[in-house]
Amino acid sequence: MTSSYGTSLRGLTGNGSSGGRCPASSTIGFDCSSLVQYAYRPQTQLPRTAAAQYEATAHRPVSRGELLPGERLFWAHRNGSIYHVGLCAGSGRVLHAPRTGCTVEVAPLDSAMPAADYRGATRA
Repeated sequence: MTSSYGTSLRGLTGNGSSGGRCPASSTIGFDCSSLVQYAYRPQTQLPRTAAAQYEATAHRPVSRGELLPGERLFWAHRNGSIYHVGLCAGSGRVLHAPRTGCTVEVAPLDSAMPAADYRGATRA
């Protein structure tokens, strides 16, 4: 996988393990939550899924007007279930993996995912 900047990205997909071993050195690509996990390693161990990452960090909410680069951004379905996470890239942009197998990208916050689904952010 190549980022928008032409850099090869290696990371975790699926459940992050293969036969009890971490395949990070041989797996190419990220899904949204593994990208965020990877960005915070090794200082912070985050749960595997976007929903679990939100639950683990929801006690540190950040308003949209106070976002800083590196903070976690979340999107949810109408029923409230979190389905996507990305990282604030500053200037109204998000660094995210839109779907497993897609290129990691920096995109405008309002168009990275459906704007109506934006749930909020949590502090790093």
